[in-house]
Amino acid sequence: MIVELIFSVLKIALVIGFCLNFSAIAVWADRRQSAMVQHRVGPNRAVINLPSTVIRVILAAPGFLIGALSFATLGWTLQSPASAIDRMGVSLHLFVFVAWFSLTVLAWRINRAGAMNAAEQLIGQNLPRTYFYTGMVLHMVVFIVNAILEKRFAAGALQAPTAYMMARGSAALLGGLMGAAGVYAALRVPAGTIGIRLAGTLHGIADAVKMMFKEDFIPKNADRLLHSLGPMIAMFPALVVMAVTPFGDQLCFQDIPHKLADGSIAKPDGVFQFDEILRVTAMMPRDGVCEGHSVNLQIADLNVGILYLFAMSSTGVIGAAIAGWASDNKFSLLGGLRAASQMVSYEVAMGLSLMGLLLIYGTVRLGPMVQWQNDFAWGIFVQPLAFLMFLAATMAETKRVPFDQPEGESEIVAGYFLEYSGFKFGMFMAGEYVEVLTASALIITLFFGGYSLPFLYSDGIHVTFGDSTLLQYKMNHLAVTVLQVLTFFGKTLLFSWFQIFFRWTLPRFRYDQLMKFGWTALLPLAIGNLVVTAVVVVALDSAGPGAARLLHLAGELTQFVVAFGLLAMPVGLVWLMLRPVETKRFLDSTAARLVNERGGVKATPMQA
Repeated sequence: MIVELIFSVLKIALVIGFCLNFSAIAVWADRRQSAMVQHRVGPNRAVINLPSTVIRVILAAPGFLIGALSFATLGWTLQSPASAIDRMGVSLHLFVFVAWFSLTVLAWRINRAGAMNAAEQLIGQNLPRTYFYTGMVLHMVVFIVNAILEKRFAAGALQAPTAYMMARGSAALLGGLMGAAGVYAALRVPAGTIGIRLAGTLHGIADAVKMMFKEDFIPKNADRLLHSLGPMIAMFPALVVMAVTPFGDQLCFQDIPHKLADGSIAKPDGVFQFDEILRVTAMMPRDGVCEGHSVNLQIADLNVGILYLFAMSSTGVIGAAIAGWASDNKFSLLGGLRAASQMVSYEVAMGLSLMGLLLIYGTVRLGPMVQWQNDFAWGIFVQPLAFLMFLAATMAETKRVPFDQPEGESEIVAGYFLEYSGFKFGMFMAGEYVEVLTASALIITLFFGGYSLPFLYSDGIHVTFGDSTLLQYKMNHLAVTVLQVLTFFGKTLLFSWFQIFFRWTLPRFRYDQLMKFGWTALLPLAIGNLVVTAVVVVALDSAGPGAARLLHLAGELTQFVVAFGLLAMPVGLVWLMLRPVETKRFLDSTAARLVNERGGVKATPMQA
């Protein structure tokens, strides 16, 4: 019981820490993007001056620490020769990744700022993308070598001591590379005092600290209790929604026998004990059935599932309504009323947009929904219209542009949090971005496979089409679990950025347009989508096994499409981001031409 309680606390801490920390980063990203769009000074002026010695230690220490940790975890915690081969593959992949990533960044830096020595001149002769493509080729070579070694071990040509030696050697190679990378980064720091800006994140940290010490202003005739409860009630639902969102499949631990008082060995008792925490199962079967102790990577696997999400998310309107009413301000009251009517209106369309998806999944629990998508196809392929409707409804629920009428500064100053200052205002702002994160997590869970990747299963990668197996690569259970967790949080961050991008792309609707869109466009579309989906589901169920097989093949084709997109995405990003791009400011309007003809505009201190 105690071990399960510890894991529950760790899962809660992980989810809350992710939401709170990345909500602050989202605030920084939003402000930075607005500064770039409006071509003004952004949140990148805060600087801390540190001695070069301190910076060198800061740069070198992580390399040595990660190198030692990788050597200890990948080189010495070996349980079998098969796990040794898997660990060797992981070590070599990490070695290749660290090598090409470091060389790519270094070549980019050399092209921007110049070389500091002869070695850097040699590295800078190649374009950054050259190292990236070379790294991709080496990753494929590691895949092939690992597959050959697995076949040799299965045939008895590779002995266990050799497998252990290769695993520890590759782990030592990775640790040495990490330490060398840290040392080289430290040596590149020039002597003297260095200003640290950290891409403008220091400005966000300074703002957060400043909010803690600002005056907590409460209007004279406001309701003090409700005025204080408003920010808390607004932020609470956004956090608890993550309780039923799975960020991984399960983590399986071995149930080992223990010694009794008389010295005899007892059989596995089924009780999760402290000495079993480090005994992670080496390999999992394809069906994902854990024969030991399983820990679901989900805070609470409730049988009501998606209904819990709707119940808790709908309470977020209470915080905005209370904040608007308790402030004793007409603009705040208008903002609270707008928030209440807007959120209630769009919740109807939001719920109906998912009914067709629930008919296909056949469950209201989020874990089986992700498993269905991993076995067949992502929800975006089976319900594309539902995705668009749900995206619009969630943006209206989170009060983001173009649905930010409850806080429209051009009409009602700041809306329902007009009379808030200090940390209470910070809670409203952070709560809005936490809602963006939780909405993104819910969208990727329902429509983009959640924590799953194409052809990734509990025992590794299986690329199949019909009855043919095109590629099979066994993976360690811990590696699969870590990859699933990183996939979930990575998808969530990517979709959060996608939502933030809307803020500086679309204009705000009028309030009558907002309500008309929800009731006359989204709601009829959601009802029509539900009816059509129900008819199609009944027709396919009556079509027999032939139709089911065709649907299964179609689902595998969608996995090939997603896998190809995921492989092409980093290549395309490197191609676009690492080539030199020249930017040029221009003004093309009658007023701008007249101003230029008269000598231009004098620069202000902020533009200088």
